[in-house]
Parts: sequence; structure tokens; C-alpha cells
Amino acid sequence: MKFLLSFLTLILTFSSCDSSKKTIESNLEMQKDILSETYNITQVGSNDNISTEITLSFDQATNKVTGFAGCNSFFGAYSIQDNTIKFSNIAASKKFCPNEIGTIENHFLKALNTTTHYSIKDNTITLSDNESTLIKGATQPVVPNKNDQVNYKTKLEVTYKTFSRTSFDFILISESRILTSKDKGLQNTITNKTESNDWKEIDALIEAIDLNTIPKLKPPSTKHQYDGAAHTTLAIIIGDTEYMTPTFDQGNPPQAIKDLVNKVLSIKEKLAKQ
Repeated sequence: MKFLLSFLTLILTFSSCDSSKKTIESNLEMQKDILSETYNITQVGSNDNISTEITLSFDQATNKVTGFAGCNSFFGAYSIQDNTIKFSNIAASKKFCPNEIGTIENHFLKALNTTTHYSIKDNTITLSDNESTLIKGATQPVVPNKNDQVNYKTKLEVTYKTFSRTSFDFILISESRILTSKDKGLQNTITNKTESNDWKEIDALIEAIDLNTIPKLKPPSTKHQYDGAAHTTLAIIIGDTEYMTPTFDQGNPPQAIKDLVNKVLSIKEKLAKQ
């Protein structure tokens, strides 16, 4: 009888250890996910209709956080334990911001400083305090097989956007049209027809890119974080799904998209000469 009780105790002990081990591994895996992602912010407080680009990037190697708050770049540090998170030393550049964008930015940065918990589910991060959701953001979803896309060729677009304190430049290219604008609200645009040879080259360049990697590309330089270069992004859009790069310095894109960026810019230059 004593032997049986000892044996059962031993089994329960190993079971408890195994359960603890799995919990630790689960927590570590969750930390690994958050520490290596860039999130596009979709909600700040009760506002789930964000009208400006806001990004949040985690660097696992340095425990640093960086991003774009809607008007200014920001940076700081973070620490995590289990599902709790603390942001510290958050600082931002000092651009003059339009009222609406400045208000959203202030709410976002304040929310970061008051965040105490996080969770990740289905490529979405939720940052909260003890009472409510403060921030939500999403990585880009896994790209479906192109052969499974409905009307893939006619639903494909590329956008390239670059902006600084004093300038804004945007170009969208699809099989049928080229849309350009220097208006941040995209209210004033110019439309031209896409030449078939240009589109064939762009299509081939997109085919050569692993779209799954686009949101995780590392910019080769980060001068945009302190206004040393214009903020630039490139996005490939399939239907209603947008696969956007993290912000990079104008003139210095990640190597994986360099040829595509150069082609987009050559089309833009050709239009300017017309």
C-alpha cells in the first residue's frame, strides 16, 4: 500500500512538472511571437477606424520598441513577464502635426505608457490595462496561393508612399492605371494608363517575391526614425488584402524589394517627363 501511494505521488509530481514545463514553453513561444513582429495598429482606445498609419515594432535582441505614431517616429524599451508588458522611456520626434492626426498620436503614445498586459491571437496583438483594451494591431495574414486567388491578375496593385515633414508622394500601379498624388488625403490625384510592358515587368517582379516575408523585412537603415530620411513604404495589394513593408528610408529599400521599388520609381520618373 505504501509502495502504491509512493508510486502515485511520483506520477503526480512528474505530471505537475510536465504541465509547468509546457506552460513555460507556451509563454516563451508567445514572447517569441511578440518580440519579432511589426504590427499595423487598427484600434486605439474605442477608435477602431484609424485614419492614419501607425506601426509598432518589437526587437527581441535589444528589447527595444520602435514605430510610427501617425505623425512622429517613436522609440523606447519594453519588458515582459508571462502576459504582462511594460513600456518605458518612450520618446518621439517633434514634428508639427495636424490636429486630428496629432490627437490620435497622443492617445496612442499615452496608451503605450499605461499598458500592463498583452495577448496574441490570430496574428492580432491586444494591449490593455486592468480594465480595458487600449491598442490593437495586426500583422499581415498568410498569403493564399496565387492560383487560388479569384481574378488574381485583375485584382493586383502596388503602392509606393514616401513622406516627410514637408512632402508627400504616392503612386499606385495596377494593370489598367497609374494613380499619383502629392496630397496626403489623396483627394487630388492624376490618373494615367499603364503600359503593357511596364505591367508585365512589375508582375514578374512580384512573382519573384515571397509575399509572406514582406511585413517582416528589415530596413537596411533607419534614418527616418530621427528625420534623417523620408518615411517610405511599399505595399502589394491582392483584392482586399494588403501586404505592406515596415517603414524604410527613402532611397534605401530592403534588398528583397529593391528591383520592384526601382521599377516603380522609373515609371514615376517617366510620367513626370510627359
